[in-house]
Amino acid sequence: MSMYTLAKELFPPTGIERVVRCNFVRPDILNVIVSKSTVLEIYNFTEPAQADQLPRLELVASYRLNGIITSIGVIRTSSSGQHGLDSILVSFKDAKMSLLEWSFSNHCIVTVSIHYYERDDYKQEFLNNSHPTEIRVDPSRRCAVLAFYGDRLAVLPFRQDEAAMADEEDISKKWPYLPSYVMTLSDIDIRIKNVIDMVFLYDFFEPTLAILFSPQQTWTGRLAVRKDTCSLVVVSLDITHKLYPIIYSIDNLPYDCTKVIAVPKPIGGLLVVSANALIHLDQGSTGLGVAVNGYGPMITDYPLQAQHHFDMALEGSNHVFLAPDQILFTLRNGDMYVVELQQEGRSLSGFKIEKAGTSMQTSCKCSLGPGYYFVGSRYSDSMLIKYSTKDQVKKKKKRASIPIPSMDLEDELYGQDVEAMEQQTDKSKDEIESAMEAGESKWQFEICDTLTNTGPILDIDIGQRASNESHSGFPPQHELVAATGSGQNGALVVFQRNIRPDVIRSTEALAGSNALWTVYCRKEIIFEGVSQFESRQSATTGDGTDDSYDKLLIVSRETSTLVLATSGDDLRQLPNSQFYSEGPTVAIGTLFEETRIVQVFAGGIRVLNADCRIKQLVPIGEHLSIVAASIVDPYILLQLHDGSALLLRGDATTKDVTLLSQPSILNNLPIKSCCIYADTLNTMLTVKEAPTMAFLRSSVTNNPSSLTTLNKKQKSTKKPKKETTRIIDDIDLDLYGPEMGDDEEDEESEEEADTEMGPAPGTNGDVPVGDIDMEDVQSNAKASMANPEGKSVQATHWCFIYRADGALEIYHLPDFKEVFFFPHFDLLPEVLPDAPVHQDTKPAGHAREISEMIVVNMGAEDLKNTYLVVRTYRGNIAVYKTYQHFPTNELDSAGNPIDLSDRLAIRFRKVPVDVVARETPQDEEDERTHLQAMDNDSKDAIEREIRRQERRRQRKPRNLIPFTDVAGYEGLFVLGASPLWIMSSGRGLPRGNLRISRLPSEDIHYDMPWPIRKVPMKKAVRHIKYHPTSQTYVAVTAVLDPFIVKDENNVAVHDAATAGTNAPGAPAAGTPVADATKLPSATTVAATSITPNGTTDTNGHTKTKPDGGCFHPNSERQTLELVSPVTWETVDRFELNEYEIVTSIETVSLESSQDASGRKKFIAVGTSYIKGEDSAMRGTIYIFDIIDVVPEPDNPQTDHKLKLLHSEEVKGAVTAMAALCGYLLTCVGTKVVVRSFEDNETLTGIAFIDVQIYVTSVKVVKSTIMLADAYKSVWFVGFQDEPTKLVLLGKDYNPMEAMNVSYVIENQTLHIVVADSEKNVRLLQYAPYNVQSFSGQKLICRGDFHVGSQIEATISVPKIVLSGSDEGISHLTVCGTLDGGLCMITPIPEKTSKRLALLSSQIVNGVQHPAGLNPRAFRLLQSKDRLNSNPVKGILDGDLLFEFINLPANRQKEMTKQIGTGVDRVMDDLAGISVAADHF
Repeated sequence: MSMYTLAKELFPPTGIERVVRCNFVRPDILNVIVSKSTVLEIYNFTEPAQADQLPRLELVASYRLNGIITSIGVIRTSSSGQHGLDSILVSFKDAKMSLLEWSFSNHCIVTVSIHYYERDDYKQEFLNNSHPTEIRVDPSRRCAVLAFYGDRLAVLPFRQDEAAMADEEDISKKWPYLPSYVMTLSDIDIRIKNVIDMVFLYDFFEPTLAILFSPQQTWTGRLAVRKDTCSLVVVSLDITHKLYPIIYSIDNLPYDCTKVIAVPKPIGGLLVVSANALIHLDQGSTGLGVAVNGYGPMITDYPLQAQHHFDMALEGSNHVFLAPDQILFTLRNGDMYVVELQQEGRSLSGFKIEKAGTSMQTSCKCSLGPGYYFVGSRYSDSMLIKYSTKDQVKKKKKRASIPIPSMDLEDELYGQDVEAMEQQTDKSKDEIESAMEAGESKWQFEICDTLTNTGPILDIDIGQRASNESHSGFPPQHELVAATGSGQNGALVVFQRNIRPDVIRSTEALAGSNALWTVYCRKEIIFEGVSQFESRQSATTGDGTDDSYDKLLIVSRETSTLVLATSGDDLRQLPNSQFYSEGPTVAIGTLFEETRIVQVFAGGIRVLNADCRIKQLVPIGEHLSIVAASIVDPYILLQLHDGSALLLRGDATTKDVTLLSQPSILNNLPIKSCCIYADTLNTMLTVKEAPTMAFLRSSVTNNPSSLTTLNKKQKSTKKPKKETTRIIDDIDLDLYGPEMGDDEEDEESEEEADTEMGPAPGTNGDVPVGDIDMEDVQSNAKASMANPEGKSVQATHWCFIYRADGALEIYHLPDFKEVFFFPHFDLLPEVLPDAPVHQDTKPAGHAREISEMIVVNMGAEDLKNTYLVVRTYRGNIAVYKTYQHFPTNELDSAGNPIDLSDRLAIRFRKVPVDVVARETPQDEEDERTHLQAMDNDSKDAIEREIRRQERRRQRKPRNLIPFTDVAGYEGLFVLGASPLWIMSSGRGLPRGNLRISRLPSEDIHYDMPWPIRKVPMKKAVRHIKYHPTSQTYVAVTAVLDPFIVKDENNVAVHDAATAGTNAPGAPAAGTPVADATKLPSATTVAATSITPNGTTDTNGHTKTKPDGGCFHPNSERQTLELVSPVTWETVDRFELNEYEIVTSIETVSLESSQDASGRKKFIAVGTSYIKGEDSAMRGTIYIFDIIDVVPEPDNPQTDHKLKLLHSEEVKGAVTAMAALCGYLLTCVGTKVVVRSFEDNETLTGIAFIDVQIYVTSVKVVKSTIMLADAYKSVWFVGFQDEPTKLVLLGKDYNPMEAMNVSYVIENQTLHIVVADSEKNVRLLQYAPYNVQSFSGQKLICRGDFHVGSQIEATISVPKIVLSGSDEGISHLTVCGTLDGGLCMITPIPEKTSKRLALLSSQIVNGVQHPAGLNPRAFRLLQSKDRLNSNPVKGILDGDLLFEFINLPANRQKEMTKQIGTGVDRVMDDLAGISVAADHF
């Protein structure tokens, strides 16, 4: 039987791999653009407006691309440069480039061009690109190159002269780039192959490219035969004539060179980085090198000055320029070193190396101007760092925040354990500062902002949610826990798709309520004849009072209103209150700064004081009924049942509410929804009120040459007898220098280059150039930020109206002047622009699409924005974010220009939401009843029509509830069958009865797509498993120890040799770390003539080549830790032996007489001893039980301990284990053995089968076994109990590096899910009756899908099915990736699959995809080997299908009509998929 499946991303990747800085969105704001596998994110780098604040990174936009991002380059084309903006060039695997720019009008990225080089004649022997495609951009933005398929180089030139572009008649010649072309590197030099790195150099009139390559390859074991195999060629690219003359070349560089760094002025040249040395090269010089550890002189004959005591290993390091002559290197272990290039005259004289501290493992870096840089990481959280020297700090005034000592930065990065935290709490500020000053390094670092990373996910498991109280009405009760991070960045990450509030009190006495409000009102106090109002006390006063909380709880029912008051911890009904209680309440609010309570009911308004006494009663009329209200001090907007509205305003002096004169435009057309918004963020600005953006727009569009006000003063290269005006970017001065003969400009340029340094756009931010100088613009921008959000800002009030014809109108209050109009809001398009000319447009016919609308501020602390949120009649949510945009000049019907100065200078951009609601519209039955009443004159039909009209007069249900200051957040809560929070990125709320709850904020991150809790372990976490009986987790942690080869007597083999071969000044191999840190922290390396074997430095000291290294390789020492899910602390440990590594751990159900069921849960651990290639592999099988013990007096969580029941040594590595029918299945070497755990004492083998090479994963379903082999794909094995034996049923004969195996089940059909090393997922089926399977011997491939991320862990869970669905019992697979993301493979019904497959084709062809990438091509199976058969496909792309949710309503209907279905039917299908894995 066939199974239909779908793959969907549950949690996006979070590990950052690339970062650049540029002015991408606005010319006055610096942007940080990062890539996370397939995700591109754009951030604003906002400098603080006040001295006591830190810079922040604010997310502008995030895009999921249909391709893996391999590199990003920054350029400034002639089209984007005239607006003062940069463009980005993004490369993808295997050989694609896309040029992206930012659209002012639509507030999104636009694809300018697509460059595709994956032609068959380029591939030759390559099936795919084995080396990542890297973009390299010329610093002066004249061209960009892309290396791909070994020796191919694509060159993309850019137009420089904008004036010449405008004169061209050919449309193709008006593009910002010239036609690209492809060349082979052998055309430059026939020796060039095995390219390692390439980079463009500075200070050349033509684009000059330095290429590092290895014409002959070698490795460490052949250094005695061949060494120094790397070479470097510097070539000039003559793009016009396609000539490539070689400027200079250098051979015999160390074989382990890894990259090339271009060094800007005043040093110039380039820096070659090898694993053990740094070499500076320049034209006309022989080069200067320094060995950074003892291995340098051993592996190369290149003359190097040795610096043994640093023990730096530069492979895998990342760098960033702190100044033109200072480079910060971060090594793989997190150590930070500052390398200063010392200059004498115009040549380099030496290196000064200084250790700056310890941070984290990094994957990329980018400088953000003087004093700041960004660190991106795949292994830990990415951070915005502020750096300074002690001399700079001493000159500044002491700030409230304490600078982080450079040597203690790791405590801030990794968190502290319990003991360290207890010690740290007793430290005062003076002690910390004195410790900071006592450090050896002069550098200091401070963390300004953090981007949370949940990767790499190494293992996952699902456990029961731990809680002090059990609330059965709060589903779900499970949580997904992942082992993530690396080294000291290791952590446990708890994924929670749903928010779990902390329940304070619960009651079921108020069942049947349809609305709740809490309200606070300040009491009036008369003192000496003067009326005053008490102040609302802060909740943080510490006096134990609750005066700051709301005192009244108003409950609205179908026929009455109940008023409750808080009395201590109880709720009591308030007697003798004058609230309207004879019917339901429409709305509750406060006016006059919380001095009056406003109650809105169907017949009018009551204004009450703090004692619940009526101060004013405002009736609205006998035949009118209020159905909705919006109360924003001092306005009250009432929506009536006939589609009209009333506006009232309160007088702060008399404390009375009066009805304002109603303009005729208010009641022209029926109103479907309306609200009032109080703008405290200065978002709702008219064209004349937005000086900053107006200045930017006028300075750029009216006079392109006025970009000198945005960038540094332009200095063009002087050409003979010809002067041309062209736009020069902010780094041209540093590239070309001043005009010849102009001494004054020469001095000015040198002064600018020395004072302000920043990263070079287009070079991943690792090279500093002149920092962007926007004094005029930034002064205006900071002036607009002088009032922090929510502080001393005079609120302006605006009225939003949505009418029956589908139009959205915004009016300014109190004059009710129209400032914004959009005619087709009911279509829910991507962008809502202002249409000042009211044209007689025909209604789109989707007016009933929107049922409710509200405008709120959302965000945390000072990062708030204005959002327009609407709810459709199906319960779905559409969210729009405001952004500044200046309308263009428009003409009225008479041809006269329209005055736009009073129109809003904003637009609304739709924010993608992947939440699908599944609600039956309440109006559908009403409409059917209405049609029956029109066609049938019976008495029953007429009565039903009367009841329908009565329902129209009743209160409209309010489903969008704004909230403020809930755990520091401000946002929106959505009621309905699918309730959710909308705040930052958190969503989801459990359902239940009335409860008083608070949002848990401790250690939970709500700025992620899911709320997560990250528990730092300060050590690597390799595995995590849940033990359901004790409700605890068992984690495998690891710390690094030096690896020393020992003989059979456990004596180090090289101790004697190592003791005498340590270099002078280097610590011995066994020197403690504390002693090693006493060595000099900085050493100046002078330029001397060095010979390979013996040298004499400038002081006459003889230096000899060391015979041994200065540091050992590392191995892991692992520990089993028992973790309590209540406090997430370790309650017990079990230390493993030296060199013993856990290769498998499982919670297994084995036969046991200790339990009545005959089975008991144990923890089975399989280990391997890693002692080097000369030692035979062996391993150990451990069986642990978790027992109950008496807890410690002060820690009730220590009531469990690990108890070792049995251990058994085996000959081979125990690579995988599982429970099989009460037995233990173990994979030891090339054998799979089934063992019986007899009497909880011994393991006895009862069956075995030989496999081929290396089993990486095993899963068991009943009596069938699925084995994943590292080289031989998947085996499907059956187990027979009597007699006990293992039988090979079938296997996959296609070559595949299977890294993990799982399964999906639908009714009686099972498919094997295999994740391979090429980031693919394949579905295999055992089908013995299929003729192609040769009676089941061959597993049939039923589907393949390219995930785009390496899957490291999988787990199968039951699929959640919506009520009313006819689906049977199904299981899906949840996958964790090394990028920090989660995805699922789930079965879907056949009809749903065929319907969504047709929809997928419509979306592929009918939707414009970011960067112009093809979703189908991206999901095709990727393989480095030629396939024996064609890809099967067969797995639907869920991410592509969920784009349907955010399409405009007319596009949705058009697509569904073409496939013969309806929008509601497709929405139901997507809703069923979205809740399939809603277990946590």
